[in-house]
Amino acid sequence: MADEVTFGSAGDLLVRKLVQARKERELSLEDVSAETRIKKDHLEKIEAGNLTFLPSAYVYAFLKEYAQALDIDDAELIERCRDELSIPTDLKVKQEREAVEDEEAAAKGPRLSGMFGAVTAARGQTPAAVLLGGAALVVLVLLAVSFFMFSGGPGNEQTVSQKESEPESPVVDVQPEPAAIAVPDTVARIDTLAQSSENNVPELAVMQEEWAKDVSFLPESSTSPYQQILIVRITDDLSWVKIKADDGDMVYPGGRFKAGEVLRYEAKKNFWVNIGRPPFVELYLNGEKIPPLSKRTIVLGEE
Repeated sequence: MADEVTFGSAGDLLVRKLVQARKERELSLEDVSAETRIKKDHLEKIEAGNLTFLPSAYVYAFLKEYAQALDIDDAELIERCRDELSIPTDLKVKQEREAVEDEEAAAKGPRLSGMFGAVTAARGQTPAAVLLGGAALVVLVLLAVSFFMFSGGPGNEQTVSQKESEPESPVVDVQPEPAAIAVPDTVARIDTLAQSSENNVPELAVMQEEWAKDVSFLPESSTSPYQQILIVRITDDLSWVKIKADDGDMVYPGGRFKAGEVLRYEAKKNFWVNIGRPPFVELYLNGEKIPPLSKRTIVLGEE
């Protein structure tokens, strides 16, 4: 059963910020759900102010992940939400765990010391013959264990020789292949590392860089209807990227991309570009680098 939680003003303010940021970016709840892996109906309940549909720890985790996806960097507000939901901080959880471990160690200590104390106390009351017999038994057990450890069972020598004669298998570092996304022909494509079909490719300054050698910065041909080519390169950490082409005639699937990923977009006239973290992204339009963005949304190409 979900915890009954009274969510105060900090939670209300955070929810309003989430809704406003999502609408400013023109993101649907489906977009946010795909990005955060949070179910759409959970997001709907959060935006409606219903924050008691799950235990408070889950609700707080969803709120924090939602805020990170929309780049809402307000640690003080999120911390106030944590307090209102009575979610313990990481330090408090660590302290509680250490206290439990100390209690368990203390509980084990008296039992061990009590066992050895009983043996020590009994030494003065046990006859010498009993003590000698116990010592002899310990020696016999140690000798038996040593015999089995060093002699080994039948066939051990053959197994060891066989292992020594077998060559060691080389260690192969297998890298996962990038996942391919099938896109219908009627929809514009996002091609990473696309090749140009023309033989005469103009010399571009960016092509001197290592990452750009196999990237097609120009249209596939002079007759192609898609004469605007946009290259998006994630340079650091990760960033949300969403692209629309030709005044919304084509909408590319948005998503969060990692550092090192290179994305290629095609349009007939222009692009509408929304970047989550502009400092971490480089843009190239038909091979020409776009100056660093001062805001998250920009329109590139023909008017």
